[in-house]
Amino acid sequence: MIPAGRDAVDGAGAAELLGMSPQTFRNKRIAGSEDFPRPFNPGRRKPLYDRASLEAYRNGRQLPSWPLSRHPDDLLDGPEAAELLDVEYATLRHYLYEARLPVVDVCGVPHIRRGDIEERRTNPGRPGRPVSR
Repeated sequence: MIPAGRDAVDGAGAAELLGMSPQTFRNKRIAGSEDFPRPFNPGRRKPLYDRASLEAYRNGRQLPSWPLSRHPDDLLDGPEAAELLDVEYATLRHYLYEARLPVVDVCGVPHIRRGDIEERRTNPGRPGRPVSR
């Protein structure tokens, strides 16, 4: 989950913020060090990092702490959104393909706003295939 108001960058963006090439960032395994900021989505295929935390890390400052609260503008990736909707991930992918939920692209990773998911939960729509446009 990317909390509302936070800016996410991928590994290439993290390398750029740290002033190195993406290849050097990967070779030195900087993201695996203990003091490096944790990604928003640990264990996912493409980790996304908080820009403010990376800037603090780069400048030697203490990493900012952010209170965790549920906000309608939070961005959830596919597995998180499927869990919140209480559907299988494959079902969520069908919803996205059929444009039943709006998608926000964050560094090439599709995310869905928490508010849109909550709206879908309260108003699931008609069963069956959507009407063609």
